[in-house]
Amino acid sequence: MTKRNMMKAGIAMAAAMVLMTGCGNNTATETTAATTAAAVETTVAQAETESSLVLGEYKGLTHTKVRDEVTSGEVEAQLHALATQYPPRNKERAAVEGDNANIDYEGKLDGVAFEGGTAYAHDLELGSDTFIEGFEDAVVGMMPGEEKDIPLTFPEDYHNASLAGKDVVFHVKLNYVTNLDEVELNDELAQRVTYKKDATLEQLRNDTRNKMEINAEVYYYMESAVELLSQVVANSEVTVDSKLAEERVSEFKDQYIAQAMLYGMDYKTFLASFMNTTPEQAEADVVESIKEEMVMNEIIRVENIQATEEQKAMVARINGCDDTAHLEERYGKEQAEKMYGMYAGTYFLIENAAK
Repeated sequence: MTKRNMMKAGIAMAAAMVLMTGCGNNTATETTAATTAAAVETTVAQAETESSLVLGEYKGLTHTKVRDEVTSGEVEAQLHALATQYPPRNKERAAVEGDNANIDYEGKLDGVAFEGGTAYAHDLELGSDTFIEGFEDAVVGMMPGEEKDIPLTFPEDYHNASLAGKDVVFHVKLNYVTNLDEVELNDELAQRVTYKKDATLEQLRNDTRNKMEINAEVYYYMESAVELLSQVVANSEVTVDSKLAEERVSEFKDQYIAQAMLYGMDYKTFLASFMNTTPEQAEADVVESIKEEMVMNEIIRVENIQATEEQKAMVARINGCDDTAHLEERYGKEQAEKMYGMYAGTYFLIENAAK
């Protein structure tokens, strides 16, 4: 499991912290040359545990990630992708082969609905031969809103023996049709995507660019943070109290055992399937994340790093909040302050890395 994946899982830098990033402009106070050159020793108390740290060099480090610029071509490509996800619903013409037909249907055998033969708002590609022979051909030519009975016979070799070779009747209603050949980049697309009647294509384009730029910044932040924090830990003397390590590992296991149960998996299988790691490696990375948290907290203290209002606003946006008030309401003031600090501290490392 890579460190970046651990950060995405929410345990790197600060335990159970939500992923965040920002605009990249840092106004942290410059430290003196003496403080920069010297290792700073501190003791971090956590509940009844105690860990020690001698902070090593954290300026002038190197990282390989470069900020990616979002191009107009990439934005347009994303808009076209959205157009295929939100095709216009046509209710004015008959269904033709190649359409995606949204239908309600109920199948009956000897006048009684049979199991698995009823569905609502089902999307069926006409011409895909997904349903038994004759069904899709009968939908072709129907008008949206039209209902009809379709008498059919299940194949003799149908997998359900109770239906194999049996005559049935499907009552079908066509709700609407869609076709990717009819998609266009226009205001109607924006309204379908946003569910806002007054949305415009230009607004959607701007919003799409904004989201893509945020995603690019998140990726830059994540990749750079992993490289730089790993170097700071390597340059430092960090001891994690065994009791603290046990507590964090236990919290991690409890969280992901619970998630694994939701998917009907055991802990080991869940980590392998969703995080590409083993319990041993994941739990070792939890301990490593404590070290990263410790060195980052000390850098923030030594440099007296304070997140700007602009940086705080970006943290809120990345976490899907309208503003900092929303973020603080969702996560609590204390946790939000940690998120702001980690954001500003990590960008301090990035901005003070070797150019």
